[in-house]
Amino acid sequence: MKHLKTLIFVAATALVGSAVFADTELQTALKNGGKQLSSDQIAELLIGHAVTAKSGDKMFRFYYDPSNVVSGVLTNGGWEGSGSYAITDTNKVCVSMAADNGRFRCLTAVRNGDVVQKFDVNGKMTFELLSTEPSTGL
Repeated sequence: MKHLKTLIFVAATALVGSAVFADTELQTALKNGGKQLSSDQIAELLIGHAVTAKSGDKMFRFYYDPSNVVSGVLTNGGWEGSGSYAITDTNKVCVSMAADNGRFRCLTAVRNGDVVQKFDVNGKMTFELLSTEPSTGL
């Protein structure tokens, strides 16, 4: 019985330890050849562009106005919103939609080939950018 308890303890410790050292989705993207975009690259990609993005199974369109206003819609309806965005000197794009009550969420943008993904502060992928096109609105 003592050996069984020891074995269970060792197995549980190994499982917890492996979870602690697991890479975030951001770390995995960077290890797989992704390159973090600079502030200038983010600006070139977003400002004055309509962006089609995917989050899970939902598709969105966002417009990043040069006046730092972002507007967005869920492509099949059910959500529409606007807010502010900023591009930081530390290579992040930060967004605050009206429902965020002034709180900005800052994201890291990573390009791997033709794919650009945004990752939150915890390294979780939040959006994949499918296309960007110069625009004056949605």
